[in-house]
Amino acid sequence: MSYQPQPPMGAAPQPGMQPYGAAPNPYAAPPVAAPAAKKGKGLVLAGIGLAVVGLGTGVALIAMSGSAREETVKKFARAPAGCTTTLQFDKRATFTLYLETKGSVDDVEGDCAANGASYDRGDDDPPRVSLSLFDSADQVVELTAADSPSYSTGGYRGRATQRVRIAEPGTYRLTVTSDATDFAIAVGGDPDVDAASMKTAGIAAAIGGLLLGGLLILLGTRKRRPPVAAANAVPAWQQAPAPVPGYQPQGTVPGYQPQPQYTPPPSYAPAAPSAPPQWSQPGAPQPPTVQHPAAPPSPPAGSGWGAPER
Repeated sequence: MSYQPQPPMGAAPQPGMQPYGAAPNPYAAPPVAAPAAKKGKGLVLAGIGLAVVGLGTGVALIAMSGSAREETVKKFARAPAGCTTTLQFDKRATFTLYLETKGSVDDVEGDCAANGASYDRGDDDPPRVSLSLFDSADQVVELTAADSPSYSTGGYRGRATQRVRIAEPGTYRLTVTSDATDFAIAVGGDPDVDAASMKTAGIAAAIGGLLLGGLLILLGTRKRRPPVAAANAVPAWQQAPAPVPGYQPQGTVPGYQPQPQYTPPPSYAPAAPSAPPQWSQPGAPQPPTVQHPAAPPSPPAGSGWGAPER
């Protein structure tokens, strides 16, 4: 229950305060509520922006996946043909040895005199090659045959020929024996591992941006119904002034609401009968007044009347 203080007798009402009992102003403008369209418009704009950002990020990551494949192939270790190359393995993993017929070899460690030599051999006449891998204890490491994967990106082209499992990190020596010298053995992992990760991230970013953006757009364009209480509420400018706490009008019963009484039209209202006039003439004799005898006196105290004599 709220209480609104009333100004003292004779004092002017404060601004914004309506005197008790005063009729509301029918010309007063009703309060204007903030439109809900601004919120919906903001959600729509946010949804469009999120969808555009997600789609753009996805397209960029997918486009960069092609260059990521080339960068992965460039990082492979390479051993020229006709010599022994020293390789350093830093982790336990399975590596693939590729017969690379197009590419270039930088400076390598070992007895190979390769210093940036490039090669380009057709795939229709693959060279015959023999590979031997030794660990730091000069023990032969087993190689297994492999026929996939393959790559052809940028200035490199190769296909898998052997696969090796490195059990312990360390220094290893790879000997490449062949009659041809216009190729090299590249050692590395899957050339598509980084590209596949970037493609997956790009697809996820595009789908996530479209879904979240579409959800915000849907929420922003959805029609909003006003609350039931607000729709049925009487405007403040039409409401009666609040009663003074503790005051109750006289002659009213709490909870009782008088019903309107029916009043018949004047044409159908029955006429009340008029009393006959009383006429009196001056000097006329008045009827005698009847005097009733007085009541008998009460019997004396003691024995009652009519008692038998002794």
